[in-house]
Amino acid sequence: MAAKSRHMLCFVLSILLLAVYSSPLLSADSRYFLRVGVGASVAQLKNLNAELALQGNKKVPPGYSFGISLGRALVENQWSLEAHFCAVLFNEFDYMSVHDSFPARMRHFSYMAVVRRNFRPEGTIFKPSLGAGIGYGLTTLVSGGGRLGSAEALVTGRIDSSIRSTIDLSLECTYYAGLQSKEFARPFLKNVDTDVVLDSAGNPLKDVYRSLDIRLGFTFWLKQRVAE
Repeated sequence: MAAKSRHMLCFVLSILLLAVYSSPLLSADSRYFLRVGVGASVAQLKNLNAELALQGNKKVPPGYSFGISLGRALVENQWSLEAHFCAVLFNEFDYMSVHDSFPARMRHFSYMAVVRRNFRPEGTIFKPSLGAGIGYGLTTLVSGGGRLGSAEALVTGRIDSSIRSTIDLSLECTYYAGLQSKEFARPFLKNVDTDVVLDSAGNPLKDVYRSLDIRLGFTFWLKQRVAE
């Protein structure tokens, strides 16, 4: 099911990009961009953190966040549509319930379509923007398995500052929110006897992924405005 969801999301994003890039509407004032950023992520998994507390461990440690967006700015750069991907890598921690024990190497991947409002597109030093998006998130708890996949939404705020005519310095704060509570389950679980991760009570560990990510990066404008 998770594989089908990922394939469907990739298909939807491909259609979105095709529509955005090929549309003749507003083509006279559109610009194309690639944005990359790196930073930190603080994950909020209520049930997993509660289970780790029962085990005498700390909460899930902060992670390293890597984000990339490909998009098109429209309406004199006041709006933009983006295909966004984010990967978060967490430091290893021990999961040691009575029923399951293994070194957790948690990873999270987000695949999103984002709409953004740019408030000062004509600015240079201070260009704030706000955005919202919807897509799919996949969290893996165990190497090779222990997957939690669900629909996911985001809200994001960013400040850009031009350092060259085609390059902006970007500081972005994004909140990712899973929309479904799911079990950490198959496929291909390693170091786990069952096809789901069990908590200290012997029940399947269920959770919803949420995180706050702060990234510093660059926006590269790939196509300048074309005059008619």
